[in-house]
Amino acid sequence: MNIFKQKNGTTLEVKLEGRLDTVTSAELTASLEGEEGFTDIRFDFEKLEYLSSSGLRLLFAYRKKLGGKEHVILVNVNALVAEILRVTGFNQQVTIQ
Repeated sequence: MNIFKQKNGTTLEVKLEGRLDTVTSAELTASLEGEEGFTDIRFDFEKLEYLSSSGLRLLFAYRKKLGGKEHVILVNVNALVAEILRVTGFNQQVTIQ
């Protein structure tokens, strides 16, 4: 998986390419650990091919850490990932734009 990060004011923008599964979820967690000073996190899923339960746990952890679903924003969600979010009910736990 490729991870691209950029801070835009108080928003951390994270663009992901590939699969967010057990292995890559740990990589993403490690990549985000050093980031500070953001109140919102915006994930660009345009090139995300798959989202596992490990990826969902990571998103939920940031929802809890940042204080609510309005602080975790998903953009460019493709049909496959949107279906995973819908079936798991996670589409109600984050903001999808």
